[in-house]
Amino acid sequence: MTKLSFIIEYCMNYIKNKILDFIFPKRCIICDDVLPFGSGLTNEFICENCKDKIEFIKEPTCKKCGAAIDDFEELLCVRCKKNYEKHESSYEYGFGLCRYNEYVKESMHHIKYSNRKEYLEFYGRLIARVYEDRFLEMGVDCFLPVPIHKKRFKERNYNQAEVLAKYISDELKKNNVNIAVRNDLMYRYKNTKVLNKLMESERKNELKNSFIVNEEKLCDIKSICIVDDIYTTGSTIETIAMLLKKSGISKIYFVCICIVDNL
Repeated sequence: MTKLSFIIEYCMNYIKNKILDFIFPKRCIICDDVLPFGSGLTNEFICENCKDKIEFIKEPTCKKCGAAIDDFEELLCVRCKKNYEKHESSYEYGFGLCRYNEYVKESMHHIKYSNRKEYLEFYGRLIARVYEDRFLEMGVDCFLPVPIHKKRFKERNYNQAEVLAKYISDELKKNNVNIAVRNDLMYRYKNTKVLNKLMESERKNELKNSFIVNEEKLCDIKSICIVDDIYTTGSTIETIAMLLKKSGISKIYFVCICIVDNL
């Protein structure tokens, strides 16, 4: 690309983004208020009032699910300790970007129920930047977004986990880290109830026979990172990981936007 063509392309993109910013102004991912004109050009996603409302997860963390804990001497959170007493987990470990506080909860609600899928760009790209070394360390073959049932997809018009996974993948590609998003490895057979309104035991019963693995597509895959928006009790991740394990996947991890503190 010549210097002149680069300048022309830059100017065209600038004008295009100006127009889009005017017609479709960006909104704060936390409070959903319209951001000042021009925010789209500087990739701003949060208003001044909300910049400190996201609590990013920092050490010490649970070495299994990645939840924030209080004690550096502890390896597992209360939730994972209880789970280990019942059975050994099917996944290696997982991690998330932030704690599921009241502000992030509202942000997730806007994504799922107010058609704000553009908010996933902020979370996806930031996850890729913060955890690039972790993804390299895991050496996963692909990202697997948690599937949603076709009825729910029709209502929402997108799977938030898949959109999130694509933003993570696209951002990693900028640094030549190529992890493909595969939405053809597993399907949601059962249209489950809204899980966040159920007790843990009810979630597990509801998730039984909910997913089907497309084993023909798994022939060259040895390691998978499951992608979801919220980690609550871990029932969904464990259900998927268990099925993948039975289908021959040796290493399974997960990444999410936010993790609910110990329940």
